[in-house]
Amino acid sequence: VDGDVYDVSKFARLHPGGSQIIEQYAGSDVTNVFYELHRKDVLVKHARLRVGRLEGAKDGGGALGEPGAMPFAEIPAFQGQHSPYYGESHRRLLQAVRAFVQTELEPIAESADLAGEYPDLELRQKLGRSGMMAIRLGPGPWLKALSSLGVKIPGGVAPEEFDYFHEMLAHQEFGRLGRPGFIDSLGAGFGISAPAIF
Repeated sequence: VDGDVYDVSKFARLHPGGSQIIEQYAGSDVTNVFYELHRKDVLVKHARLRVGRLEGAKDGGGALGEPGAMPFAEIPAFQGQHSPYYGESHRRLLQAVRAFVQTELEPIAESADLAGEYPDLELRQKLGRSGMMAIRLGPGPWLKALSSLGVKIPGGVAPEEFDYFHEMLAHQEFGRLGRPGFIDSLGAGFGISAPAIF
């Protein structure tokens, strides 16, 4: 898939679609077949099955956080379709939040959720300094106060152009972690109470 070679011989019997489909395509380039039914996240989850890379294979991955081209895995506006709701600032925010989630949260989400661990002080500070806490509060006066604290809205979105679609994208990207307990520990209580206090 995408020039990478995976050993799925042991995984085949656990495959939700059955082992027959894996056996049918064994030894072939299954990039197109794979992406018809799977998101890129599946490859990340099963990265331990990757055993090598084909010589001369082109790098199929885009920039970190870049929306993919797989149908129905992304909002159509980020795959080239016109939308009256999403613009370039939404794309920039999506990419910045997704990159943060992929680098800072995905590596620890599963273990932290299963262990019932709360985010440590360092992670909470990273969330705050990167603007990830404030953007999940939605549009409001707190966004204008960020610059005085040296915090920028991810993707370089200006406070006056930030709307509820930006907020929704941030929640959606955090939701991709698939760990509700861990996600809630990253500021659900703050998100509920801070606007009322501010």
